[in-house]
Amino acid sequence: MNSNIVSQGCQAAKQIQEILEFEFDALKKQDLEKFDSLQEKKTSLINFIDSLNVPPFKKENTSDVWLPLREIIQDCQNLHRRNEILITRKLDSIRSALNTLSGENENSTSVEMYDRLGKIAQKRNKKGFLEA
Repeated sequence: MNSNIVSQGCQAAKQIQEILEFEFDALKKQDLEKFDSLQEKKTSLINFIDSLNVPPFKKENTSDVWLPLREIIQDCQNLHRRNEILITRKLDSIRSALNTLSGENENSTSVEMYDRLGKIAQKRNKKGFLEA
C-alpha cells in the first residue's frame, strides 16, 4: 500500500518539477500569462502530495520508503528557489528603473543621466521625470 502511495507521490512531484521548469522559461521570456496558467495545476499537485501525509524524516531510519519522494521534493524546492531568485531580480530591476525615472533614487550610487548633447546632466532639482 505504502509503495503505491509513494509511487503516486513521486509521479506528482515529477510533474511539479516539469511545471517549475516551464515557469522558469516563462519568467525568462516574461510570459506572465503562461506563468499564471501553470499555477493552478502546480497548486493542485502540491495539495495532493500534502494529502499523502508523508511522515517526518528521521535520520536514523535508513529504510525510509518515502526517500524517493523526499529527494524529488528537495529538487522541487531548489527549482522553486531558482525561480524566486529570478523573480526577485527582475522586480529589483524594475523598481530601480522606476525610481530612476521618477527621481526617487536615493542610493548613494545613483545612476548618471545624460542631456541631449550626450553630456552628463547636472542635477538641478529633485523633480522626477514625471514631474518635469
